Amino acid sequence: MSRKVSIQSLADQLGLSKYAVSRALSGKTGVSEATRARVLELARALGYRQSTPGSSAVPTGNEDQSEPPFALICMNQLNRGEPHYWQRVLSGMISACNERGWHHAIVSPSLGVADEHTPPERAIAPHLDWERCAGVIVMGAFPHAVLQRLAQTGRPIVLVDHQEPLLNCDTISHDNLEAGITVARYLMSMQCRRIGLITDDGRAASFAQRKIGIELALNHFHADSSRLTTFREWNIPYENGEWIDQLAATIKNMPHDERPDAWIGVNDDIALQWMNKLQEMGFSTPGDCLVIGIDNVHAAATSSPPLTTVNLCKEELGQRAIEALQRRIERPGTPKETVMLSTSLIPRESA
Repeated sequence: MSRKVSIQSLADQLGLSKYAVSRALSGKTGVSEATRARVLELARALGYRQSTPGSSAVPTGNEDQSEPPFALICMNQLNRGEPHYWQRVLSGMISACNERGWHHAIVSPSLGVADEHTPPERAIAPHLDWERCAGVIVMGAFPHAVLQRLAQTGRPIVLVDHQEPLLNCDTISHDNLEAGITVARYLMSMQCRRIGLITDDGRAASFAQRKIGIELALNHFHADSSRLTTFREWNIPYENGEWIDQLAATIKNMPHDERPDAWIGVNDDIALQWMNKLQEMGFSTPGDCLVIGIDNVHAAATSSPPLTTVNLCKEELGQRAIEALQRRIERPGTPKETVMLSTSLIPRESA
């Protein structure tokens, strides 16, 4: 039996006021079209109905048929406002859901100790009509305890840009190893002899995979052993902006012949911030040193100079996640799959 969904519960999940949700549902002015679309989409996914008998706050266009299924998308709260990567992956998921006539609901599960005695559906999203949940898409890294609780719902799970070998589920990600190999081999082809990597080891599995790819390229693809390329890594606290000035001070104190002649940002955001700092310090790019990133965010093409990078197909990643979920629903007994989307180099003026 479906759980009754209130306007307040919609407001709580969307982070909106009850007033804004009410006006969005009733079609009144006072809310943006983007907000109205978010409210209506969640209301459909949760099976919301007005309390007035015979009325429906969310027109479906076909009231006689049962509500369509929805994909439950688990998204880390920290990534919800990130426009360059996760929002683009999410847009691909939503598009793929729309193509199939599915709805979607987005939650940010954060389970505490007390949740182990609560049914998993209620602990994760108590207001959902779980009978219509087609499956779960997990975007990025979540603690193993959260993934275990998701598995206890009995719904198929697809992990996006994250791997959990102890969980029997499908995984969709970019070939981050290939991305690391690509940037390193490109810089080697440009005759770079001192390569510096700026990364944050503890932030994401994709960062670690890119670093491994770089090291593989440097160790196994070097054609001229008489001109070895040296490699040095700077591990930074990515979310803390102070790393830029701290690294700049380190570079200023290094002998000229030890400074990297090429820099790799483990993602474009790091590469762009560091390239701007190098220019403030009087280093020209690409005159004094090359800079390359990984991601191909929109800002990479408009920076000065435009950033050489490796393209990751973000919207396609989201599309393929929904495809994997549909396949798992249709073929539940097949072996789990790991799908890697290939990457491609985009040479620009920075390297």
